[in-house]
Amino acid sequence: MTRVIVEAFKHIERDQPARPLIYLPASNRAMTAADLALLARTISAGLDAAGVAPGSVIAAAIGNRPAAIAAFLACAERGHPWLPIDGGTSAVEIAQIACRFNAAGVIVVAPGPVAGFANRHPLAHEVWLAVADRPPSGPALDAAVLKLTSGTTGVPRATLTTEAALVGDSRTLMEAFGIGADHTQVAAIPLSHAYGFGNVLVPLLLHGTAVVMREAFVPDRLPEDARAAGARAFPGVPFMFDFLAEHPPRDGWPPMLTTLLSAGAPLERASADRFRARFGIKIHSFYGTSETGGICYDQGDDEVVEGTVGRPLKSVQVSLVPHDDAPPGGGRVFVRGPNVARSYADGGDSEVFADGGFLTGDLGAFDAQGRLVLSGRVSPFVNVAGRKVQPGEVEQVLRELAGVVDVRVIGTADARRGEQLVAFLVMRSTRPSIVELRRFCASRMASYKIPRLFLFPDRIPLTSRGKTDRAALHAAARNAITGML
Repeated sequence: MTRVIVEAFKHIERDQPARPLIYLPASNRAMTAADLALLARTISAGLDAAGVAPGSVIAAAIGNRPAAIAAFLACAERGHPWLPIDGGTSAVEIAQIACRFNAAGVIVVAPGPVAGFANRHPLAHEVWLAVADRPPSGPALDAAVLKLTSGTTGVPRATLTTEAALVGDSRTLMEAFGIGADHTQVAAIPLSHAYGFGNVLVPLLLHGTAVVMREAFVPDRLPEDARAAGARAFPGVPFMFDFLAEHPPRDGWPPMLTTLLSAGAPLERASADRFRARFGIKIHSFYGTSETGGICYDQGDDEVVEGTVGRPLKSVQVSLVPHDDAPPGGGRVFVRGPNVARSYADGGDSEVFADGGFLTGDLGAFDAQGRLVLSGRVSPFVNVAGRKVQPGEVEQVLRELAGVVDVRVIGTADARRGEQLVAFLVMRSTRPSIVELRRFCASRMASYKIPRLFLFPDRIPLTSRGKTDRAALHAAARNAITGML
């Protein structure tokens, strides 16, 4: 494993030790390069004291905290493949994911138990390491990061992403966005997701691009935070921009915050037009995947075209593989470039990692201006506020509920979150209350995966071919939502 990121940050620490890199408005303080380096060394010493073997996978569910950046830096120094997990993930899911990918330890914030990782060691303030009960087995993984992504069967998967891919992707993105070492970004998206990791965390360590960080998206504070730090860039997801347009800041939009990126879900033309009319600034669509990093960017200042995600980034080649469900002249998006991951950690789906590239699940076509226009997906992900959820994963959890005979989960349109999850439960006898259902789900999955609506049909509707009648499910969901308005 190379050490480009570690060495780059050592230069930043050596040349600019007192430079603020992480602004923390919630506590009215900032962390310098020297502070971050000290925290990384403290965590590294804790890993060593806990007896974690170099090169073994380390999972982390830290959320948007400086410790997430410092812990990744410590793991990169020690040669640990990094497995970031969303900070809102339940303890049950954390344990399942960490065990699935053979992690030697899990770094968490709360000192509560993680099944299978019982031996706990303090690493830093509010940060603990839970060491696996049994030493991990299997070959070492040639990866800097294991980026989680939903599998088609509902089981989380992870990419084997090398440091070379991380570095190549970061340099390409920063050049395309016009963001450099002397700029500051707003870290409103989760650093554990591929979008936040590639656009915020890596640029900080590799280039010294500072961030304004809160533990969650706080819309009424974001403009003020950005203004105070002189932030220039704000990578977000569509619902964030919708909220800000509907609830404009009292003191106006921060004048320096002009590089606005939207990814994670399609940016609708109406949303982009509404934001521009309110603040006079364009939101730029950015398209990427966990398997590839950045793919396309809508760089110009022209109006947003519905479904368009811009042109391929420099050094990234995009082609279209014929597919029956694609629009005329289009196909399934295939991406080749130095930013593409090596494979999935489980080695499956070798056909999608082929010829030095990755065959995405997205369908689209190029317009006359060379822009990629996405038209749909091959696989049934539901996009909840920029976070992709596999319905099968939620169904698998709900089947564990006592009295459940059958279950289906679908996604329906939602004005604020892009899509929302609706669960159909066929019960053997008594229906559980909504409070009971939510408590059951909250103990087993992240909050954004919990269905917003639960319906209880007598049976799951089927087509004449015996398959689930999804059109009927969507109609039932629409009727139920309309009846609630």
